[in-house]
Amino acid sequence: MRHLSVPSEQTQVWLQRCKANGWLGETGVVEVDGRHRGLPLHDDAPSEQDPFWEGFPHVDLEPKRRGPMHWTERLPPALQSLPESTWPGSYEMQGDVLIFKLDEASKPHAEAIAAAMLAQIPNVRIVCADDGVKGDFRVRDLQPLLSRDGDTTTRTRVREHDQVVDVDPGEVYYSARLAHQRKKTFDEVQAFQKKLGRSLVVADPYAGVGPAFVLMLKQKGLLRGYLAGDLNPKAAELLEHNIARWTGKNSTAFSPASIVCKDARTWKDEPTLCGQADVVLVNLPHDSFEHLPDLFPLFVPHGEGMLRGWAIIERTSLESRVEQLETLVRAAGGTPKNAHVLEIKDFSSTRCFVMFQTLITWD
Repeated sequence: MRHLSVPSEQTQVWLQRCKANGWLGETGVVEVDGRHRGLPLHDDAPSEQDPFWEGFPHVDLEPKRRGPMHWTERLPPALQSLPESTWPGSYEMQGDVLIFKLDEASKPHAEAIAAAMLAQIPNVRIVCADDGVKGDFRVRDLQPLLSRDGDTTTRTRVREHDQVVDVDPGEVYYSARLAHQRKKTFDEVQAFQKKLGRSLVVADPYAGVGPAFVLMLKQKGLLRGYLAGDLNPKAAELLEHNIARWTGKNSTAFSPASIVCKDARTWKDEPTLCGQADVVLVNLPHDSFEHLPDLFPLFVPHGEGMLRGWAIIERTSLESRVEQLETLVRAAGGTPKNAHVLEIKDFSSTRCFVMFQTLITWD
């Protein structure tokens, strides 16, 4: 097949030129020697003598065939004739762990699916089937199907906002989809800190592995302390590990610097956890509003604080939620300001995922 031979450092320039003129072939770039690359050309591209090529030669090379574009193309030939609906339509990646749901049609072919996915996606270490949630902490029931190196653990690392976060989808909850919400939380906390003119203490009783703190702990002068915790011991363990990394194991730079593993509703009974937070984050979507009365004692009992949280609610109740939020704040002895409840996305046909926030002046 005819290829244009160009110096390696000019490969991208000539790829763009050939593509812009519709002369780039469909196969891949081929190495000619250590210093030149061969770009595949369509049959209708001009001859080697055309001035367009600026004297670069055309060479006849074996085309580099593109690999399969989708993992299903790597399934055994005997399975290729099965209906497309047999195969999972989507999957999720957390670090090097790939997770997908099996239904009755695909379950008999689970290992073949896993092998095809491993072959198609080189950065996957282990493929797991998601059998729903289990236990008191409602974590995923992951069934390891196939591992590239024999390691069947689901502990892995993800990157969020240029920081490393250790997670374990088989033991704790973590959602990469909420990274945008966490960035907005950082922006809101930063704006609140500038308004008050001093460093803050942030309490997150439902911190999971701690991604809400990724940006806040890295921003010099934003936090003077933190109260972080989770009821799941596995989450609390990873939370402590992650915060140690993000603070450079220099927790003495923060006061308070508490990581606890206990029910958030009991934090109010601990003197070391009460009356210290300028900001309280509440991310227990199915129960956030119900837990608020037990969380207000975490705030500094004077001055201004900020409450920010997330909830899953019936869409029909959306219009009444601001009033409910303000009523809860007043019942706790505070005065709400700029309270709002915003729908973020659908959760089901009747329910939606919302963010709620209010400033609170404590009398």
